[in-house]
Amino acid sequence: MYKVLIVEPQEFALKALLNLPIWGIGEDGFVCTETATNGEEALTLLQTKEFDLVLTEINLSIFDGLQLLKQVYKDNEPPLIVFISDIVSFTYAREGFIYGAFDYLPKPLNRETMLALFQRATEKLEKQKKHLSIRSDASMEHRTFLAKGQIQALINRFTHKDETVPEMFRNMMMTIYHSKTSSQPSDILANKLFVTITVGIFEKHDWLPLYLPQNFHKQFDYPVLHDSNDFIEYYMRKFTCLFQLFCQLNPDFQDETLIKIHQYILQHPEEDLKLTMIASKFYMNHSYLSNLFSKKSSIHYSQLVTIVKMKRAEYLLNYTVLPVIDIAYRLGYKDIHYFTQIYKKTIGKSPTEYNREAYYYSEYTI
Repeated sequence: MYKVLIVEPQEFALKALLNLPIWGIGEDGFVCTETATNGEEALTLLQTKEFDLVLTEINLSIFDGLQLLKQVYKDNEPPLIVFISDIVSFTYAREGFIYGAFDYLPKPLNRETMLALFQRATEKLEKQKKHLSIRSDASMEHRTFLAKGQIQALINRFTHKDETVPEMFRNMMMTIYHSKTSSQPSDILANKLFVTITVGIFEKHDWLPLYLPQNFHKQFDYPVLHDSNDFIEYYMRKFTCLFQLFCQLNPDFQDETLIKIHQYILQHPEEDLKLTMIASKFYMNHSYLSNLFSKKSSIHYSQLVTIVKMKRAEYLLNYTVLPVIDIAYRLGYKDIHYFTQIYKKTIGKSPTEYNREAYYYSEYTI
């Protein structure tokens, strides 16, 4: 039996769902073992008990469904998360796919919809069992890497933008992939290593999900590859993409105050980041702050803000359904033509040339 947690603040909606003739059907059916009415209750249950599937309303008190999703996906083996809500919240719910949501179901729910969901969830859960967990069943090679501290060393070098990081990553992947001492397929071992490294990087730099999907490590967009060089190159492209983005968003600073300001900018790319506003927030004179950037940074303040905002724009263009004009306004650009000009100059292509295909990656497509 698969265990289900339902998070529903409305009592009548919860009763209606529980009364549907869908529970405990077959040997591998789904059973609701716990319920919660808000995000805090749900998180407590998820931290103390095991579930295979979570059905959660988006609009929750204390913190909402998206915040709950982000918290859950910090775990190595999170349950499948399904949003349930009214059609008005559809766009908001779709953004949950970026963070790893399994599905979205509009209310009211019925037997046919739920049974179809259970079928997809069963297939996904079975697939997860076959792939094994990343850490609980780590391979000999994987444990060796962990024991030697190479993974942590790579993450630390990544943080310091060490130019040897990509080659270090390649060597680790080649060692894992060509190892003959494990019973597990090479592609599974390579993926485990990749996921462990990228999850570690995302945990250390919590602003990264604003610029890349939080489930970046789960986006299996490669075809079946039989050539080891092609397989390693696939992971190299993904890792290099992450490393280049990190370097672009992290110029060099020689002042602790500038480092704090930089972190604030990375975490709030959609706010008003004018120099006067930031100077006021950090209790500084704006002229002094401008001079400080000139003397203690490898980049001017205005250049930093532009890069951060355009990288956030690139993310929104690729992974949400927001139109270009809404993204421009969201980032503080009221002149769409000026926004388009700055975007093309910074990113290298017009915002109308973006590729939204990445947005449609969701767990059930894997």
